[in-house]
Amino acid sequence: MISLEKIKKIASARGNDICVVVKEKNYTWQDILVRTESHVAFLKRMYSKEQLRSACYLSKNSVDVICWLAAFATLGIPANGLDYSLPVDRLAMLIKRINPDILLVSFNLYSPEELNMLNTTGSAMLAIDALTDPIIKSIGEHHAQDIDNLLSGHVPPVFRAVSLTSGTSSLPKIALRYRSFDTRRFNWFTGRYGFNSDDGFMLILPLYHAAGNGWARMFMGLGSPIYIVDQDDNSDIINCLSQRNVTASVMTPNLVSKLTHLAENVKYQSHLRWVLVGGSYFSVNSKQAAIKSFGSVFYEYYGCTESGVNVLSEPTDMLNYPQSVGKVFDGNQVLILDENNNPLAAGNNGRVAIASYMLMDEYADGTRPFVNIGDVRYFLMADHGYLDRQGRLFLMNRNGDSNNNSHIYQMEENIRGLPCISDVAVISVVEDGKSCIKCIYSTKHEEKDKVEKLMSIIKQKFQNHNVKNIRPMKVDKIPYSPSGKVRFNDVVKILSAA
Repeated sequence: MISLEKIKKIASARGNDICVVVKEKNYTWQDILVRTESHVAFLKRMYSKEQLRSACYLSKNSVDVICWLAAFATLGIPANGLDYSLPVDRLAMLIKRINPDILLVSFNLYSPEELNMLNTTGSAMLAIDALTDPIIKSIGEHHAQDIDNLLSGHVPPVFRAVSLTSGTSSLPKIALRYRSFDTRRFNWFTGRYGFNSDDGFMLILPLYHAAGNGWARMFMGLGSPIYIVDQDDNSDIINCLSQRNVTASVMTPNLVSKLTHLAENVKYQSHLRWVLVGGSYFSVNSKQAAIKSFGSVFYEYYGCTESGVNVLSEPTDMLNYPQSVGKVFDGNQVLILDENNNPLAAGNNGRVAIASYMLMDEYADGTRPFVNIGDVRYFLMADHGYLDRQGRLFLMNRNGDSNNNSHIYQMEENIRGLPCISDVAVISVVEDGKSCIKCIYSTKHEEKDKVEKLMSIIKQKFQNHNVKNIRPMKVDKIPYSPSGKVRFNDVVKILSAA
């Protein structure tokens, strides 16, 4: 998040302009400045330097989280968010592994018993949305007037950014960076798309997600207002898009599908001109439906927590090559590698490898999963795919080290194209030492008399890809994390329980 110094600079020029909007509540830049000063003062007065080395947070998006993150940024405290929707026992394991000095928690997300489970390391647990909020606010405000003295002589620690992977298929990994890439990336995107303080950014991804946090930080740095919406509140989304000057957002494909569905059922006009989409496979059907509803405002990106944003498909690319995730842009390189990490020629399938100024330096356990090709360091992505002769990247599946070369995304596409299908997830799992394909799907309407016929059609779609003996399973809803990832473990559990 941007620091207090940056907030002060913007507030001095536009203090009464809107900075953050949550539903019908507007917060000016002056409001955010006061709150952030209060949080900085509280931290400096209540904790020693040794108690302010790292922080974690468990919370949905809110104005308080933004101000806490700004306070952490001001004091140079690395802060990483955790997926609050994960099982509490997994969160407790993560917190124990990270061992933060400060644990910021939205108390209304957990029971008292669950809060005790989370408090496993003796970290200072600060509450959001709890009875202790006024106490923290009072202490902070009391000392905020002395903020300049409190920060006098403060020397931020050496830069160290902490990011967590999604954790939908395994326990999240902790990626570390020892230098910032924000300036270079933000300058490239701002210059290319002309962003400025007249834009409005809709924050719909959770702040614990690298995309939610990173792009909110960029637009706040420009002085743009941030509109926080709850991705599960349809009326909130519609009201924000139709009644506010929201011109930009970053979403996952399932959220784009949600917006498209809402637009088909509730007619409304939006001001969107730039929507960056990524984080999981963006199907051709979903792209075309979204463009039909909102116009050519969508930009697809490809990357991951460890590599940053590396490949980009702009509206013209998306219209002409909808199966592709685009080409690399400034500062990135992509290769397709065989099983021995040798580069493959265009058109050959293999594992995707990325070189970039945005690459992490290492995982927290000290491992550095890179390969050097020539004098360039590449990170091995979990995805398999191929490049065409013009350098466009086409993805086939996301199976990491399993080396499954099946075109899983095309299988999904074929099933998703059936008129009665609402959503589908196709995954590869290892059973008895062999890789096999599994599928769950949901339908738009309940038609019990047509279940067997639909099942037969789906099986035939798989047989066309030489996948046999598959037993697709109908579910009410595909399980997604708040960051838009299909919960791999949940899918496996659903199939195992059948």
